[in-house]
Amino acid sequence: MSADLNKTATPPLAQEVGRYAEVPVPPSLRGIFACQWMHVLPADGVGRPLLVVPDGSIDLQWIDGVVRVAGPDRQAHAEALRPGAQVLGLRFRPGAAAAWLGIDMSALADRRVALRDLWGARAAACLAADSPSQFLHRVAALSQPAANLAPDGAMAEAFRLLQSGMAPEDSPLRWLSERLQQPERTLRRRFVKHFGYGPQTLARLLRYQRFLQLARAEPSTPLAQLAAEAGYADQPHLARESRRLAGRPPSALPRDQASTTLTFGQRDA
Repeated sequence: MSADLNKTATPPLAQEVGRYAEVPVPPSLRGIFACQWMHVLPADGVGRPLLVVPDGSIDLQWIDGVVRVAGPDRQAHAEALRPGAQVLGLRFRPGAAAAWLGIDMSALADRRVALRDLWGARAAACLAADSPSQFLHRVAALSQPAANLAPDGAMAEAFRLLQSGMAPEDSPLRWLSERLQQPERTLRRRFVKHFGYGPQTLARLLRYQRFLQLARAEPSTPLAQLAAEAGYADQPHLARESRRLAGRPPSALPRDQASTTLTFGQRDA
């Protein structure tokens, strides 16, 4: 995808197309994954790219029988999926993906990588699944409690602190270093390993997600007020970030998601 989303026709946001549901993961997966989600695309739709907005997360995905890792993204990502495609995702807990996958997240930044390319024969033997339910069962078999698979506690706390919106925009690394009592160099290295980028990038992505959540929860609230509540300096600051991360101004974003939801497990006719 071109880095400049405004030079060509901007694809629709993934959240505007098809139906989406998000639910807790089964108990056997809760130590590694934060939630599971499903996105079902319209069977009669045109196979055009969809734009995925970066959200600071890393997902293990099953798409029509293929298992892949998505993210961590630093910019919007254009996805080309077939009409009627069903995508089941498992969202890693902050600080959990590197240990479970056995690879630093910096190697996967802004990429979509088939699990077989990371694990070779192990992926084919353990995760080849013909259905979403079978996929969940096989992932659960790989995720039994083990010390070497536990999320990095310091990184999980760092994520929570940045998600709170309290970190100063100009120096989140120093702010985190003081609260976690870790040297800045060590903290930056651990961030790159577990998130694929540094604290400033993660803080920026989480701030935009705060805005999106506020915009959906408060559809009649003026954008200037939402920008301030999310942590932006002003509305022009929000507008610049929205064009960078979603390819469009905030005024063009959907504010009501009721029409895109589905009951988890539902299928297109």
